[in-house]
Amino acid sequence: MTTNGTVTGQKRPRFASGAAVKLPLSDGDWVLVHAELTFGQQRRLAAAGLTGYDATALAGERLRVDVAAFEIEKLCAWVMDWSFTDADGGHVVVSRETIEGLTPETAAEIDAALEAHLAAEAEKKAPAPTGTPRPAVTSSSAKPSAGAGAS
Repeated sequence: MTTNGTVTGQKRPRFASGAAVKLPLSDGDWVLVHAELTFGQQRRLAAAGLTGYDATALAGERLRVDVAAFEIEKLCAWVMDWSFTDADGGHVVVSRETIEGLTPETAAEIDAALEAHLAAEAEKKAPAPTGTPRPAVTSSSAKPSAGAGAS
């Protein structure tokens, strides 16, 4: 940024990209998920399993959660498409109804693939631990002698 407030570098994106990531599953199947959720999708997912608040309960037990509702909403929010077919070989469209119709093993496999992907993405975004040198940034346009005190 310059002294007058003009941005000179590339601005960070302010909206979710809408990009998708294909995650492999067993038996050659795959699932296509959002690369990132929008703010609205995140908020709806965060509230999906909450069923109430008990002010009289112990401090750590005040929220009542419907885990099943949260798990279904999680797949509904993230999954865009998949390679699954019906008994006649026709493509099965992703919907709340078809997600609820999955076998528990298939839903668990999709969830595990999604969680592994999210963990890998979070690791990429995490800052390097203190004391760990950051990788050197190389640029073909930088002169080798450029730096403090160089002439």
